[in-house]
Amino acid sequence: MASAKVGIVVAVKLLDFLAGLSGALDLMSPEVVGHHKRVAFASVRLGQCLGLSRHELTDLYMAALLHDVGGFTLISRLQALQFEADGTRHAEYGYRLLRHNPLLGSVALLVRHHHTPCALFGGLEADERSLFLANVLNLADRLDVLYIRYGMTDTAALLQRLSQRVGTQFLPELIAALGELMGDETFWLGLTGPAPLALLNEEENLFEQRGLSRGQLLLAARSFSQLIDFRSRFTATHSCGVAETAVHLGRLSGMCDKDLDVLRLAGSLHDLGKLAVPGEILDKPGPLDAAELMQMRRHPELTSSILSQVPGLEVVNTWASQHHEHLSGQGYPWGVAGNSLSLGSRVLAVADVFTALREDRPYRAGLSSTDSLRLMRKLAGEGHLDEEVVVLLSGNQRAINARRRETQTRANAEFREFYSGLPE
Repeated sequence: MASAKVGIVVAVKLLDFLAGLSGALDLMSPEVVGHHKRVAFASVRLGQCLGLSRHELTDLYMAALLHDVGGFTLISRLQALQFEADGTRHAEYGYRLLRHNPLLGSVALLVRHHHTPCALFGGLEADERSLFLANVLNLADRLDVLYIRYGMTDTAALLQRLSQRVGTQFLPELIAALGELMGDETFWLGLTGPAPLALLNEEENLFEQRGLSRGQLLLAARSFSQLIDFRSRFTATHSCGVAETAVHLGRLSGMCDKDLDVLRLAGSLHDLGKLAVPGEILDKPGPLDAAELMQMRRHPELTSSILSQVPGLEVVNTWASQHHEHLSGQGYPWGVAGNSLSLGSRVLAVADVFTALREDRPYRAGLSSTDSLRLMRKLAGEGHLDEEVVVLLSGNQRAINARRRETQTRANAEFREFYSGLPE
């Protein structure tokens, strides 16, 4: 199978990647839309009042964009928006998602302690400065909850409410910094405006511009694939299985190493839009009704909406969001057909179907290789899948399946470790 040998160039900045993907955290409910970006804006403005270094402002900004990343369910997200929320469990989930990424290790600590009252700091092993930054994030988070969710727009009453927790939940100097911001009209306009992050990005040299190598980008994408997959035991290893299968098929198709990295990224992120699908639909033991099916079928379009916000991921976006398109033009969400579907999109579609068929689902056990390939040949004959890619899969299914199983076995161990020893 012919394939262009000129590798696709992917150049992504870490802050752009996190800002774009933080939009995925908004998908579960309209009630959480914009929360992370507003908290990021408030955190940075507080940090500036406190004289934080550029390095600290950058870490704080990233942590704010991701602070509720551990809220796997709609209930947990909404609970986090209650002013009296404890938040220990979802903060620990977030920490576990981010801690193994060397670019996000310090950020993970801030996420872990963004609900930790300052009165408990003395008994923790975390360094004092990280706890200080986490407390800034805690204050910005609670400020947004009171001002936006609870509608407490009387700033004097708002400051008084937060000041009642000085020395127990918040450090005194943070409340003093918030008091300084209270009289700044531009702060409140930014907090309630449509694009708070754009206001921050207008300031030159506010943040460290941290680039991402390909390896670092793949690692960051892996963290977000776990955010998608770990919501259900039935999908706990799906994205990594799709990515591994796609890369093996892509190599057999003649794709170069750079394009294989793009394919792995697309495989890791292809189901981002499923964050908008309620868990009861993902885990439903029977067929979906018409309304549920419509909701499920929105996920590729939502994946595209999220990834389109990240400069440098244009090809990743195309391949990831087209994984349910068919050569016949009868797929979704856009009905792209024939030669308009690139090789990457075709390979990813085959990898997604094969991986899904082999996995256990709420409504059936995983199929055997024989039954899976029989069904895939039928789908290829009907114009759903690329026949040449299916032939490659059929001729190499033993090696491909071994790689898929090995990858998913490791991911399943990570899934079990992730949920072990969590606070009640």
